[in-house]
Amino acid sequence: MIILLILSGLGLFFYADIRKILAEKFDFPEAPAPTDSTMNFDLPVVPEIPGFAESSASQKTPKTEVSFEEDFDERAHLQLMRQDASQYNYTKAYRHGARIVSYLLASTDLSAEWGHVLLESGKPEEAVSVLQEVMLKDSANSKAAIDLAFAMLRSGNADGAIGFLDSLMAKNKDLNLTVAKAAVIGEHPDTTKRAAAESIFKSVLKSKQAPPDASYQYGRFLMQRGDYKNSRTYLERAIKANPNEPRYTARLGMAEFYLKQDSKAEALYREALRINPYDYNTWFNLGELYLSIANESTRSLEIRQKTHNAFKAYLKAVENDSLHAGAHYRIGLILNGNADYRGAIRHLDMALEKFSNSIPVMQQLSSAYMQLGDTAKSVDYLEKILQLDPFDRIAANEYNRIREKQK
Repeated sequence: MIILLILSGLGLFFYADIRKILAEKFDFPEAPAPTDSTMNFDLPVVPEIPGFAESSASQKTPKTEVSFEEDFDERAHLQLMRQDASQYNYTKAYRHGARIVSYLLASTDLSAEWGHVLLESGKPEEAVSVLQEVMLKDSANSKAAIDLAFAMLRSGNADGAIGFLDSLMAKNKDLNLTVAKAAVIGEHPDTTKRAAAESIFKSVLKSKQAPPDASYQYGRFLMQRGDYKNSRTYLERAIKANPNEPRYTARLGMAEFYLKQDSKAEALYREALRINPYDYNTWFNLGELYLSIANESTRSLEIRQKTHNAFKAYLKAVENDSLHAGAHYRIGLILNGNADYRGAIRHLDMALEKFSNSIPVMQQLSSAYMQLGDTAKSVDYLEKILQLDPFDRIAANEYNRIREKQK
């Protein structure tokens, strides 16, 4: 279904087959945004975003009492870090670990745990520093080695990660290391190198000792190549071997989404979030599922309900990752469609902070400012769009329309 979004005379033509663009690396595809009068609904209260608090908030008298956490000893913080990590709440796990870093780094085993928390809480560079020290003292620690390899990959050093794993595999025959190497190659920034992962995965999968992660990582690899049917097959194998791993379940949900099995995708996303309610990417993907259903529907009530569900899912993504640019963009887009232009701008600004050259984000900002009567800012964003893409028909038409009106 193609949906037209008309804001302040700006014919933003949004078409999206969201199933084709859903990915972990979100690049702000043009997306549906129902906005006719039948589409407005009561939205949940949008939580405060860090950095957007009212100026008066900073003038409040700070509390002087010491948080009870500051009275905890090192062992208590360690116990809480482990507890939060076991529940996939790595944000809280990091907070506890950050209070006892010296204590953690004094032990090789505890350093490995801390490195894993750093990796999972989105701090790969710090994880690299910690885990490199671990490997110097315990080169046989495969789990720490795999964490280090993925931390290096997330830090932009894919080749270093591959070389590191090769050096270990010369002495350590753990197949998990081989799987990790294939996974790193499959995500290499140089896309011409990714095909080499195929033969490595297949070699591992022939072994009777192939770990469940081999099927999972190969399923991810196939998904990146657009082979969703075979991806589903391998992800199902991974889940059969380890049904309580939320990563496997969430990824299978993505495969079902691409294959347009919406009810299965929703059930799998929900199951993954039951196990790990802090997975912001799965909350975001659930929002994409609902928004896609709304986009493809011709029934007003279903469009309203699914857009509302999408909005709530995106809010959960932001709740668990306040800098999730994709979720901020989607929230801003939906708020724009429901005439909450100031709220939309807050979220769109967050999205633009990470993706400064995103034309869809700037289109939405231009529309919001025009609705608020700030023509100058609206035109400013149109000019930025045209600098990036002089042939952008939508921005050019709106820019010319405004200039003609000003004559």
